[in-house]
Amino acid sequence: MSFNAWPWFQIIASGFSLGSFYALVALGFSLIFGITRAFNLAHGEMIVLGGYLAFVLWKFYQVPFFLTLPPCLLAMAGLSLPLYLLLRRLKEPYALNTLVVTFGLALLLQNLMLVLFSADYRLLDSGLTSFTIPRIGITFSWNQGVLLLLSLLATAGVHLVLHHTFLGKALRATIQDWEAAQMAGINVKLMSFIAFGMGGMLIGLAGPLYGQNMYLYPTAGTEATLIAIIITIFAGVGRIRTLLLGGWLLGLMESAAIFTVGSKWRELVSAAVLVTLLYFRPEGISFRKPG
Repeated sequence: MSFNAWPWFQIIASGFSLGSFYALVALGFSLIFGITRAFNLAHGEMIVLGGYLAFVLWKFYQVPFFLTLPPCLLAMAGLSLPLYLLLRRLKEPYALNTLVVTFGLALLLQNLMLVLFSADYRLLDSGLTSFTIPRIGITFSWNQGVLLLLSLLATAGVHLVLHHTFLGKALRATIQDWEAAQMAGINVKLMSFIAFGMGGMLIGLAGPLYGQNMYLYPTAGTEATLIAIIITIFAGVGRIRTLLLGGWLLGLMESAAIFTVGSKWRELVSAAVLVTLLYFRPEGISFRKPG
C-alpha cells in the first residue's frame, strides 16, 4: 500500500466521528419535528447554549467535562418544555407559525449569548490528548473517540426506545399519522410533550460535545440548525438508521473537503448537499414512491 493512501484513513476516522455527532445534532430536531410538526429554527442556538452552560461549569466552577453532561441534559430538557407550551398555542398555519416564532427565538438567544459571553470564541478542554500510530502517521484524538462513542450510544438508545418499547410504538405511530394515532387512543399531546423532553435531553448532550470539538460563539447555532435540516431531509422523518447514515455521509464529505481543498470549503459542501436534496429528494432518500 502506498503512503499516499494513509491520509484517506485519516479522512475516514474524522468523517465517522464527525458524522456520528451530526446524527446526534439532527436526532433531537427530527424527533420533535416528526411528532409535533414544529420546525425549530432555534435548535442550533439551544445546542450552543448547552455548550456555553458546560463551558461555565467547566471554566468557573472547575467541574470536569464529563460531569457537565448530566446538568446540561436536565437544563436543556427543562428549557425545551416551555418552548413546547409556547408552540402548542400557535394557530394554523402551524408549520409556518413555528418557523416565525422559532426564528425570533433564535435571534433572541443569539443576542442573549452575545451579551453574556461576548463574541469571543470558546472551546472546552476535556483533558484528553491525541496519539499517533508509528510508521503510519495517522493521528487519533481521544476527543474524536468520545464524540463517536457518546453519539452512537445516544442514537442507539433512541432507536431502542422507539422500536422496543410501548412508548416507542406510540411515538412512531404519532410520527407516521398524527390523526390516526389519536383515533387509536394515543394521547398525542402527551407524545408531543415527551418528544420535546427527549429532544431537549439530546440537545443537552450535543451542546457540551459541540463545545469540546468546535468553537462556541453566539451565531454558531446557525450551522448546527443547517446540519440538522440537511440530515433530517436526507433520512426522512423518524428514520434513525438512515439518520445515522446521513450523518456519516455528510461527515465524510466535509472531512474529504477539509483534507483536499481546505476548511473554508466545509460550509459550501453542506449548502450544496442541502440544495441537491431539496431539488432531487425533498421527501427523503428512504422514501419509496407508490407502485
